[in-house]
Amino acid sequence: MIGLLSATGAALVAAFVLAPAALLGRKADLSGAVRRALVEFRQSGGPQLPTQLKNLVDYWFQWHAIKVVITLFMLTTFGLLAAALWRRYRRGAAGYAVAAVGASVLTGLASALLILNIQAAVVPLVALLPLASGDASEELLGPAGSPAVTVLVGEVGRYYWVMVAVAGTALAVAVLISALLWTRRVTDDTRVFVARRATSVVAGLTASLLLLVVAFSVYSALEPADALHGLLGVG
Repeated sequence: MIGLLSATGAALVAAFVLAPAALLGRKADLSGAVRRALVEFRQSGGPQLPTQLKNLVDYWFQWHAIKVVITLFMLTTFGLLAAALWRRYRRGAAGYAVAAVGASVLTGLASALLILNIQAAVVPLVALLPLASGDASEELLGPAGSPAVTVLVGEVGRYYWVMVAVAGTALAVAVLISALLWTRRVTDDTRVFVARRATSVVAGLTASLLLLVVAFSVYSALEPADALHGLLGVG
């Protein structure tokens, strides 16, 4: 069981890296294409996305939707692997403790990847913006209040509110897991105690990181114009 879960986890990590490009094809000069599409959007003078930008948004949505599916399987696989390793440790195999902690950490990392890819899949237009950042990023934005900037600012706000919702949910789950495991009745079985406390600590650290993400996302959602400049690397 442990071997099968380990192999599946490794295969999913490889799929996470390789599958989107294999299924969708890798666009040549994606950053350049995004920059040109944003310039076209700015120059159009209207709020409607030009065809080139629509195509890029659709491509980026599919790219991250594939990653969402893969990370869901990764999260499940690493969670099951952590549980299996902790069970093996509790049955007397002391060497499995380190592996169990590692699998627990991988579960947390899979959760983070899932959150990021959900955010990008829900608002793919904003997820494209960092690809266009560079020395001439100011050329991509029109004057404040222009149709293109108004659309982008609105999408940036939505992008960060999505993160607040998803990361906030994950934060609540992590806090609950950490608290439940930390406060459970003390047992005479040292290995059970160690397993509970170690998992509680990993969940607590994950919750701390998620709290920072939520706080940053709330601030960015409330100041979407500044966040837009940050995503494009505009000072």
